[in-house]
Formats: sequence, C-alpha cells, structure tokens
Amino acid sequence: MQKLAIVGGGISGLSLAYYLQDSFEVSVFEKDKWGGKAYTQKVGNYLFEEGVNGFLSNSPKTLELCEKIGIKTIKANENSKIRFIYDDKLIKIPTNPFEFIKSDILSLKGKLRVLKEFFIKPVCDKEESVEEFANRRLGEEFTKRMMVPMLAGIYASTPAKTSMNAAFPKLKKIECEYGSLFKGMIKLKRGGQPSGDLTSFEWGMSEFIEVLKSKTKANFIKKEIKSIDELKEFDKVVIATESFEAAKILGGDIAKLLEKIEYNPVAVVGFDFDSITPKGFGILTTKEKTLGILMDKYIFPHRNGIRLMLGGARYPEIKNLSEEEILEIAKKDIYKIIKNANPKIEWVKLHKNAIPNYSLGHQKLVEDIINEAKKRGVYLLGNAYNGVSMNDCIKNAFDLSQKIKDNK
Repeated sequence: MQKLAIVGGGISGLSLAYYLQDSFEVSVFEKDKWGGKAYTQKVGNYLFEEGVNGFLSNSPKTLELCEKIGIKTIKANENSKIRFIYDDKLIKIPTNPFEFIKSDILSLKGKLRVLKEFFIKPVCDKEESVEEFANRRLGEEFTKRMMVPMLAGIYASTPAKTSMNAAFPKLKKIECEYGSLFKGMIKLKRGGQPSGDLTSFEWGMSEFIEVLKSKTKANFIKKEIKSIDELKEFDKVVIATESFEAAKILGGDIAKLLEKIEYNPVAVVGFDFDSITPKGFGILTTKEKTLGILMDKYIFPHRNGIRLMLGGARYPEIKNLSEEEILEIAKKDIYKIIKNANPKIEWVKLHKNAIPNYSLGHQKLVEDIINEAKKRGVYLLGNAYNGVSMNDCIKNAFDLSQKIKDNK
C-alpha cells in the first residue's frame, strides 16, 4: 500500500486522512494540537470555542461525514435567528422583506437605493472588491451598515480588502446568471438569511475532532515538519497547514506565492455576567475594535458564556497587545454596546494569524500556487485557498481525496 503524508492535523487534514484511510497508509503530522483552531477550551463550567463554533447544515458532505463517524449533531435553538448590528445603537437585523421595510436598519433613501438593485447591470468581466460590488449593486449606505459588519464576522476583514469573486463566488454567479441578486434569489426561492441551520456538537468542536480522529486509521505523529525533505519516504504528500507554514516547508518559488496570502489577527475573549441582553445569536459592529459578540450561552448547551472577537483587518494592532490590554478593550466595548460590566469570568485566546484574507487577485494567486505545487509533486489543502468555513474545509478535503485516488 502506498504511503501518504499529511502535514497539518486541523479539520482539513484530519478529514482528508479519514477519506483516504482505506486507500493509503496514512501518517498525519501535527506540531501543536489536533484540530488546530477548531478547539474547545473548558474553563470551569464554561466551554469557549477558540475558533469556529459550528457549521450551517446546508452542506451534504459535512452532514454525511458526521453520520459516518457516528457523532450526534445539535441544531442551534430559535435564538440563533435573532441577530443585531451595533452602529452607535443596537439594530435588529430584519429576516424578511416586511421587517426590512419597517426596520431602521437603513434610511428611506438607503432602502430605495437597495430596491434599484433590480435594474443595475451585472459586471462579469472583471474582479471587484466586496466594497465595489456592494456600492454598485446596493448602495454605499447598505455597504456601511450591512457589508462592513458581515465581512468582519466571516473573514475578520473589510469590504475594501476582500475580493467579491473569491469570498462570495456564489453571489457573483447569481448576479451574472440572473442579472440581479434579487431576481436570482426570487427564482432560487432564497431569502436574505443564510440557508441551513446553525449546527454544532454537544461538547463543542473538540468533540468532533476527537471522534473523527478515533474513527481514522492513521499514524498520528506529534512533530513539526520543517522541510519537505523530511518526507522523502512517502509516495504522496499533502500540506494542510496555514499557507505561511506551507511556504516554510516547501521553500523555493512556491514559497514566494504562498507568502502573498495575508492573515488577519483575532483575539477571542470569553466573558459571563449575571444578566446579559439581548438574547440572540450575536451582535456585529461597524467600527469598534470588537468585531462582534457571540451569545453562545443562548444558542447551544453547555456554553454558559459569551465570546467577543477583536481585531481583524479593522484593528490588526491587536496581535501586539498583552492579554491585559485585550481584556481592557473588550470590557470597554461590551459596556458601550450592551452596558455590561464586572464579568464573572475572563478568558483570552489570541490568534496572531487567525483567518486568511481573500484579497483582490486571490483566485489567480491560488491558481498559480496549485500549478506550482503540481510541479513540486505535492498537494495543498486548507482554508487559505478555496473557502474558510468548516463546510468548505470538509468538502475540499473530500474533493482532494477523490483526485488523489484517481492519481494513485
């Protein structure tokens, strides 16, 4: 049986190992902790996720994998549908057209500008930033009120720094196929909310990682791979690390390409208070150093606390601060936003390289990276290339497993 090395034991690397365990003798190398940023920290009676807290149940591959490994999934409760934006005041995000009309999420002028989207000509012959796309189709007020917080919540980025084509390819495809986002969504019978239910695991993401690892036949090796030369004994090699780590391992021309992918820093702060309102999924902000507040305690069991996400492309200086300085910012922001003070618990996790930024030119850069990897005889996998969500990581791992089997 051929030998396969996977460098990186996060969601992507472990999923790939599972898919290929019957076709290869698999060895997975991880220098830190299994699951990477998909890790649940237990602090007393609290569970705090260091990164992602679940997935949307609109991806067959993720649900299929959960079923195959025999892990029970749990859907977020009805509070998860209640979401807010903070822009000097709390504003509930409308969930349907009627609520949108009544809401103060936009001014009357802003709402009328959004309705013009039906008549805006599509642009399909060039790449745009999210800011350019949203301004053109929906107006500057919509961009500021809706897209700025949404980009902070998904990519810890800003609309100006993010490629629409790379970050939201499905929306770009709808524009080009139907001529309008609204026309496309009407024909596809979609609303404004993300499709699928927010789904996780009773004891957090670490439960998923532990079960997936237990159901995978592989050699799990705690070791940092510093050079591709260390893996000469393997017939096939997959680098499933962050792109900057892949650059160090591979070196040469491909390293220069990999190093062009930027990462945004994020600090995750866990709090709890005697009383917290509003109840809901969370709050995204338009300009604060705190990008958003996730009300985990109101949507999943055993979480008990809330989490704040700070920094991102909006405030990259977060990566140079101490835990005490991060906590001070978080306390000021949470008091400003929801008037809570004197937390019962404080917890901090700083990711200096949290989420890859899909900048303008990202798709072409990834194409060049993959072509260079082919020349080197290696495969690349991870959220730096074609999607950052848990669903993306698992689907991309499955797709790569089929490709590797076909090239066996």
